[in-house]
Amino acid sequence: ELIVTLTVLAISIAVAVPAFTATLDSVRERALLDQLLGDIHFARSTAINRRRPVSICTGDRTCSGETNWSGPVFIFDDLNGNGALDDGDSPLRASMIGSNYQWSWSNFRKQPHLTFKPDGTTHSLNGSFVLCRRGLALKKVVINITGRVKLESLKATDRCG
Repeated sequence: ELIVTLTVLAISIAVAVPAFTATLDSVRERALLDQLLGDIHFARSTAINRRRPVSICTGDRTCSGETNWSGPVFIFDDLNGNGALDDGDSPLRASMIGSNYQWSWSNFRKQPHLTFKPDGTTHSLNGSFVLCRRGLALKKVVINITGRVKLESLKATDRCG
């Protein structure tokens, strides 16, 4: 009886673990999506409320200049509008992209940052973020020139880095 019970338990675990892993991945992806949307909305509303440019970029203590965002993400007052966290700029918020994930940022002007002007528009930085895990595209967020965001279905042309 013990062998039969252990066999049934082993089969149950073998079936449950992959489904549980897929559920955890889905929760992580949704959390990263919510985090990016929260960061974008925060940066846009801060630019409007403070009446000054606010930028978002990735990097370690300063903006890295990378369009594949992983690790820390900074939101800061960008007084000169150059998309870099300079000495005169004040950090507003930081968040972290989980390991094994990255946001691939592509935009009209091919800049590694996203800047909102005081009126909430994107300074011709309309584009898209594609959430990637190990080179596989998972989700897509599109930002239009007015600074509004929307979720969009992935297309065959959406690539990671």
